[in-house]
Amino acid sequence: MRLKVAIVILGFTLAVTASAQTKGTDHTLVADDAAWCWFSDPRAVSYQGVHEKIYYGYINSKGDVVISAKDLGTGKIENFVLHSALQIDDHNVPSILFLPDGRLLVFYTEHNGRFFIRKSVNPEDITDWEPERIIPFKGTRITYSHPVMLEAEKNRIYVFWRGSDWSPTFSYSDDLGETWSPEIILIDSKDTRNRPYIKVVSDGISRIDIAFTDGHPGVEPTNSLYHMYYEKGIFFQTNGDHIASVEQLPILRTNVRKVYDATANQVRSWIQDIALDKDNRPVLVYARYPEATDHRYHYAYWNNGKWSDEELCRAGGWMPIVKTGEKIREPHYSGGISLDHDNPSHVYLSREIGQIFEIEHWCKTENSWQVNKLTERSDLSNVRPYVVGRDSGKNTVVLWMSGVYNHYTKFKTGLRMARVRYN
Repeated sequence: MRLKVAIVILGFTLAVTASAQTKGTDHTLVADDAAWCWFSDPRAVSYQGVHEKIYYGYINSKGDVVISAKDLGTGKIENFVLHSALQIDDHNVPSILFLPDGRLLVFYTEHNGRFFIRKSVNPEDITDWEPERIIPFKGTRITYSHPVMLEAEKNRIYVFWRGSDWSPTFSYSDDLGETWSPEIILIDSKDTRNRPYIKVVSDGISRIDIAFTDGHPGVEPTNSLYHMYYEKGIFFQTNGDHIASVEQLPILRTNVRKVYDATANQVRSWIQDIALDKDNRPVLVYARYPEATDHRYHYAYWNNGKWSDEELCRAGGWMPIVKTGEKIREPHYSGGISLDHDNPSHVYLSREIGQIFEIEHWCKTENSWQVNKLTERSDLSNVRPYVVGRDSGKNTVVLWMSGVYNHYTKFKTGLRMARVRYN
C-alpha cells in the first residue's frame, strides 16, 4: 500500500510518498568495506557494451584503493585493488573514465600527495591493468581528481585536481592518458590561503562546467558558491560573458560571478554536485549552514538568464558519528545530496531522521517536489548517495554508504545499491 501526503513548505508543495518500510540494510550490498568522499567524480559509472555493468571506486578500511564491477544481469561482482595500503583516507577515492574503445582509465591521489593513473588492458574488464603510473605534477597539496573527455577536441582528456597552494589546477592529454601537459592553475585566490572546492561536469562534447567555493566552510565563515564554464579554449560566466582564455589563466576567484553570495546573510555553504539539464543549463545542489547543527540543502538552476534557488529541506546536523565528549572534526559533513545527471530534476539526498540518516528521492515538478523514501527506520546511517546512471530497463541505479562513519580516516561502512523506476 502506498500513501501520498501533500505538504505546503517553503512556498511549494511537497508530496511525500510512503510505502512499505525498507531499512538501508535491506538494499543490495555491493561492497562490504568501502567509503568515498563526494569530491573526485565520477566515482561510479554505468557502461553498456558487451556487458551491462556498473563500475565504482572506493577506499577500504585498510587504505586500499579499490575498483569493483557489478554485472547488472547476473549480479556477479568483481573487485580489484589498484593500490594496496595507500592511505586510510576517503579523499583518495578513484575517479573513472571510459575510453572510446571501452577500456577504463582511473585516477586517484594521496591526500596532499602524489597523483596516480592506471589503464585497463581490456575493454570492460577490471581484472587486468597496465602498471600504475605516477604523473609528476608539481605541488604538495595534490588531492582529488575530476576527469572529463571532449569529443569535439579529438577526445582530449582534461583532469582537474586541488594543487599547489590549494589552487584548482588541471592538465590535459591528447593521447588517451599516455602523456600530459604541464599543470595549469585554473583559479587564483590572490594572496590568501583559500582552498576552493570544485565540482566538474561535462556534456562530453565541447563544454565543461565548474562550480566552486571560496574555500572550506570550516575556515571561511562566508563561503560562497561560484559557477563558470569552458568551451573552445575560453572560460565564460554562466550567461556567456567572456572571462579568460586558457592562455590568460589563472582566473582570479573574485572575477567569477556568484551562484550564492554568503556575505549577504553570513551563512556559509559547500558545493555537493553539478549537472547539466537537457538544454545544457547548469543545475547545482549544495548545503548551507546557518549552524553546524543545522544543514540545509539547496537546489539552484540557471533559468531565464538568472539563478533560481530553492531550499529543499533541513538535513539535520553533521553526519559523522562521535562519542560523548569527543570533538567533532568535520561539522560541515552533511549526509550528502546528489543529482541524477541524466535528468537533474531528480535528486537523491541523505538527511537526519531520529538520529539516523536516511536516503530520499526527490523529483521536481512545475510547482512541487515529490518525495519517495528509499530507506526508513534504519539501524545504521545511509549517507553520500551517488547516481550511477540508467540500466537497460531504464531504472536509475543509486549507490550510497551505509554504516558508521566517524572521520575520513575512520569508518566502518559499505556500499549499497537501489534501482529506482521513474513514472
